[in-house]
This record gives sequence, C-alpha cells and structure tokens, in this order.
Amino acid sequence: MDAKEIVAKYSIDYIKDKKIIGIGTGKTIRKLIETISDIDIFKTKQYIASSIDSEIELSKRGFSVISLFSGIIPDVYIDSFDFLIRENNGKILLIKGGGGALFREKLLTVNSKERIFIGEISKLKVPKILQIPIEIVPVSLNYVLTSLTSQGFRVKIRESQGKIGPLISDNGNIILDMEVDNTQDLCKLNNELSNIVGVIETGIFCDLHDTIILADTDGRLEIIKKS
Repeated sequence: MDAKEIVAKYSIDYIKDKKIIGIGTGKTIRKLIETISDIDIFKTKQYIASSIDSEIELSKRGFSVISLFSGIIPDVYIDSFDFLIRENNGKILLIKGGGGALFREKLLTVNSKERIFIGEISKLKVPKILQIPIEIVPVSLNYVLTSLTSQGFRVKIRESQGKIGPLISDNGNIILDMEVDNTQDLCKLNNELSNIVGVIETGIFCDLHDTIILADTDGRLEIIKKS
C-alpha cells in the first residue's frame, strides 16, 4: 500500500469538521487533495494554501480557495514534512521546505488554530547531514553566503531544473540549502539564522505541531500529540 494514501485517508477525520482549512505543499498533500476531492462535505469548505502549486491543485478540483493576503486564520493547517527529529528534551523538530514553500508554510503553521502534520514513518530516519532550506531576499545573496560560509557552513544555492540559475520561491526570493549535522541544536540555529539580515525564514520548525500522523506501507500508524 502507498503510505501517502494511508496517512491522507486517516487524517480526514482530523479536518472534516473544520470550516477553513490551511493546506500545505508536496506529494503527500497532493494525495490528500486528491482524496478529499471525492468527498462531498469537503466541497463546502474554504481553503488557504501555502503555495501556488497547491492553490492550482485545489482550484482545478473545484475547491474554494482564499488568498493568503486575506489574513484569515485557518481552523486547522495540515501539511507534510521532510524529516522529523525527536530531541532529548522531548521537543519535536520538523525539517520542511523541500518544495521551496517554507516561508508560507511557517506563516500558516504559526497563524492557524490547530496544526497537523502527516508523513511516512520512513521520515523518522534522519540522515547524519541535513539539508536545511533558507529563504533569503535576492539582493542579500552574497552577504548571506559570506556570513554563513565564514561560520564554516557549506551552503549552495538551490537551482531549478526548468531554468538556469537560482530557484525562485512564490515570494520572489532565493532558496539556499545549508548542510548541518543533525546533532546540532537546531532550534538555536534557527534563531541565529533568523537574525542574519536578508534571511526571511528557515525550514526548521521547532515544536510547532499539535498532532503528527505517521504511516508506513504495511498500514501501521503512529500518532504523536504535543505534550
């Protein structure tokens, strides 16, 4: 069985009673959108998406999409993630931004009444070296690169497969990918990176969940609730 399909179907019960639903970005979320498109009750709701890609997916399936510029607070925000890290102090970190939508994803995460993240159990297997996405203002590129490399970090500009040059986010910004040892204090790093002039946001989500739903191809489920 497809773990994405399993976790998408299971998560329906967590969002079916909500009126305004924030929707994330990525393959797992595309599977969720596909799943709810066959359920009539979800056509009566409104959606706020974290990316143009998800807005298009929702719109073409007949869902009512609200612009992020509206400032409306979603009753729930549901998204996937790249990796999940359990820290020794009990905190849970999510690494996000593989799809380049990290700023809008964190914007909706922070500004939603409830936060649900869904993903495959395999995402608990965190590599020794993580790629941390960082969204930056274009004009600050060389200044930010100098700042990060002077601190000993290996950083590369994320490039698009469809064009030559940097990948540009939905916000018109540049995405960097920085190599980080997974044993590092990532919440502290998130704060330090955020203090660099030119950095808009990072893909480090520190303790920003309410519920995390995990599934594997055998149908096994794991639910993590914020303590």
